[in-house]
Amino acid sequence: MKYYKSRVFTWSLYDFANTIFSMNVVSLYFPLMIKNNYGGADINLSLARSSAMIAVALIMPLAGLVSDKFGRRMGPAIFFTIVCCLATFNLGQGGSMFYQLMIFAVAVFSFQGALVFYNAVLPQISGPGKMGRVSGYGVALGYIGTIFGLIVVGSLVGQRCYSQVFPLTAVLFFVFALPFMISIRDDAPRPLKGIGKSAIDSIRNIADVYRDARSRPGILRFLLGRFFIVEALETIIFFMAVYLKEAIGFSDNRAVYGNLNEITLFLIVVTVFTAAGSLVWGFITEKLGPRNSLLWTVALWIVTLGCIIFFSDKTLFIIFGSMAGISLGGVWTAERPLLVNLVNDNKKLAGYFGLFALSGRMAAVIGPIIWGMIVLIFDSMGPIKYRFAVASVLVMMITGLIVLRKVPDAR
Repeated sequence: MKYYKSRVFTWSLYDFANTIFSMNVVSLYFPLMIKNNYGGADINLSLARSSAMIAVALIMPLAGLVSDKFGRRMGPAIFFTIVCCLATFNLGQGGSMFYQLMIFAVAVFSFQGALVFYNAVLPQISGPGKMGRVSGYGVALGYIGTIFGLIVVGSLVGQRCYSQVFPLTAVLFFVFALPFMISIRDDAPRPLKGIGKSAIDSIRNIADVYRDARSRPGILRFLLGRFFIVEALETIIFFMAVYLKEAIGFSDNRAVYGNLNEITLFLIVVTVFTAAGSLVWGFITEKLGPRNSLLWTVALWIVTLGCIIFFSDKTLFIIFGSMAGISLGGVWTAERPLLVNLVNDNKKLAGYFGLFALSGRMAAVIGPIIWGMIVLIFDSMGPIKYRFAVASVLVMMITGLIVLRKVPDAR
């Protein structure tokens, strides 16, 4: 029991570590650095991240299936984590904007690659019947890691000191990921014989899962609706700091509490409400079912985005941000149980979660590019161009709701 608890803790601690990267690098400091130091456009950020996500979508599903076959997950997880930390350490250290965008793409690709194998370790960590609980521990520590990273980096590093922000973030990621990398080992790794044939077989397995999905009511419709929802969410998460600065007037260069600026404080508040929203939506999902809960949380997102388009008062925006946080927690809470209910076959869940992940990563490619193109097209209109960009996100969310309405309630 003691060994079980220690494995659960070190596995969950990795969630704490990687959210420090996802918030500080992807959502906050890197987009602002490209804007402030290089005068870059939103489309530059979009293309860099989307390139990384295309590579993830093309490579990682196959790599995951091959890894499953040979029982080797920790090696790739450790490798990609170290590459991500090294790339992050070198961000903000000078060079051209293209160089910085290229390193950022490597960091994002490695981060997403590590997650594939980290998630695959869950069954051997949790044991039978406890995956939901252990996964919840990771999610909870992830939110704590987000807040920790924002406060520590924001407090210790001066405003816009990007040459210090990224190395500190890389060190924090590595230090808190180290217990996972040291203490967890693959249960039964198998020799890497016939890896080429296994790769070909895995490609066929992906096609088989798609054909099977066509025979199960609601699954393809769910994946399509989720595509539009995640497309909207990934876009908002990626451009949140840029929107706060450029459209609403939040400062990233003036400390307002300790050494924390307005944007950092806003993101801390949103994260707290996201964590609370996940807990609340967990109870709602049990009561109403995941399908109905997902519809309600998407409806709340639509209301929130509508408010964001028409109002720009800072005080009101804190309220809108809190609503967005609650809605975000609801989406992540309801979507996985809904897929499990629709599949209704535990033996085939791994393949379906592969399609689930693929739809999310492709959505993360398209949404940011649409945002970047709209901001570029309406650049002459000043800050109002961001209202059009948010309107495009609102259209994505409404489309997702329309598609999801016909998904059956498969409880």
